[in-house]
Amino acid sequence: MNLFITGLPGSGKSSIAKILRDDFGYNVIEIEKILEVETSKDFYTLVKLYGINQISKMERRIIDRFEKSCDKILVGCGMMHNMELNGFLKIYLKVPKDRFIQRMRKYIKYQQLEEHYLQFHHYYSKNSELVISVEHKTKYEIALIIADFFKKNILHHQNT
Repeated sequence: MNLFITGLPGSGKSSIAKILRDDFGYNVIEIEKILEVETSKDFYTLVKLYGINQISKMERRIIDRFEKSCDKILVGCGMMHNMELNGFLKIYLKVPKDRFIQRMRKYIKYQQLEEHYLQFHHYYSKNSELVISVEHKTKYEIALIIADFFKKNILHHQNT
């Protein structure tokens, strides 16, 4: 069983992944970093070149590589929604719509951003085992919540 952390750009996924990896010692895999290595392009260039739907498909292909492994924390890009994830417990880092739009507006048209936000938020709010609002919490506090969830749900699952 693995953990899948997702949230729209601006939710703090990368900072939280670093804390989980460096401070807590978890095996954390960032899909955005894999995309950057495989394409030799940064995430925002990829979004500008290919758009949300294509990045979502790329994200899915990377997730599928890890579906049968265990005890990993995968951190998504925030582009994929409405796709079932077997073998993963999902954590959704909820960011305010205006923060997401501010972060992405120079790469994608406003209407597409608004539509993606609504679809993404709707899907992960209903289909995640844990939803964390990132407002008024430090990245470290969020990482502690996730670490506790991981211990209770993933590590406990192994020992039963």
